[in-house]
Amino acid sequence: LGLQAWKPEPNWTPICDEFIKDALEMLLDSSSHPVLVCCTSGVLQTAPLVGCLRRVQRWSLTGILEEYRAFAGSRARLLHEQYIEFFDVDLVVLPEQVPSWLVNYDLIDEREEDARIMQLEKELQQLTEKDEVLVTAEERVRMRRIQFALRCREAQFSTKLVKDTSACTKQSLVDDDDDD
Repeated sequence: LGLQAWKPEPNWTPICDEFIKDALEMLLDSSSHPVLVCCTSGVLQTAPLVGCLRRVQRWSLTGILEEYRAFAGSRARLLHEQYIEFFDVDLVVLPEQVPSWLVNYDLIDEREEDARIMQLEKELQQLTEKDEVLVTAEERVRMRRIQFALRCREAQFSTKLVKDTSACTKQSLVDDDDDD
């Protein structure tokens, strides 16, 4: 049924779980970096691979498919979108050396992060206490980077507080409904 309406392209081959799994494990092993990901057409196998990588990174499916469609353009295929959606990320075995861009910052021990922030604050204080004339250009750049890192951390913490507060508010509304 439908075979007469749909004929695969001559160079079309189905995506294999084993191929994607092996490729993802290679991509995720930072000891093999830098890595160039490409295929002959630039879309037919690269895009599903990157989509599955995004699944491993825990992107939302909507974000993954938007990125896929943006880069695939007119060559986007429903088959690839379905493959990305149903790909089992549990097949992928994470290597010992994962790249820094894969790290889920929600899982980092907060004490380690607090210690890092305290170290940055201490370094910033030492740099700001120096006489402005004696501060080198390199130190000024370091100060700006530290200030940026601290602002990012503060924004991240504020966002987390807002999420936690809204969750508590929703829970309190549920609890109030139960009392009635």
